[in-house]
Amino acid sequence: MHILHTSCSIIGVQAYRLGEADLPLHRERMGQVVERELREAINDGLYEFRLGMNMGADLWAAERVIALRDKLFPEITLHCYLPCETQANHWPEPWREVYFNCLAQADQVFFLQSRYSKGCMQKRTREMINGSARLIALHDNVADGLIEGAVSYAESRGIACHVVQPLEGPPVQVGKVSSVYIHEADQSVNSSQVVSTYSERFSMGKSASKRA
Repeated sequence: MHILHTSCSIIGVQAYRLGEADLPLHRERMGQVVERELREAINDGLYEFRLGMNMGADLWAAERVIALRDKLFPEITLHCYLPCETQANHWPEPWREVYFNCLAQADQVFFLQSRYSKGCMQKRTREMINGSARLIALHDNVADGLIEGAVSYAESRGIACHVVQPLEGPPVQVGKVSSVYIHEADQSVNSSQVVSTYSERFSMGKSASKRA
């Protein structure tokens, strides 16, 4: 198989948007949807996966990338894009454990700057998206600007957007022509439950290699 090493960026729902009691279910549900997207991306020749490593769906997606790489697809790579080195300083300990475990297993870790400053999250997201062939956006059915802004930026750069709706709720429309995967509560993968119309397909300053 010819490996193109084309980049795919992933942006997801942040943990504070999700009820704490529902996090285990969301972790499994979003993980299933992400894995299906990852397998499709790999099949399409995308082997470099970029994540911003926010609490929530970003970390769950990173876990799925690591699992697929270590068990089935050794050719894929995980690239973590951090807004600052202190990103997880004030996170709850369980999230910090997942975060640093993923960073330790990443192929590369990039950080935009040493400390947090206003706008660094948005700058990180744009740097992550630049040069990607596809953006996978996990939407939680409620617009807050994070995913909408990322999709808008990607589309302005001519980058294909897959907007995925892993949680229950009415279909959402994000971007110019991107549509949404709609998954029912039983999480069965049934083509009759899926809408999949996508937009047409048309470094940062510091880095550290993590894997030998």
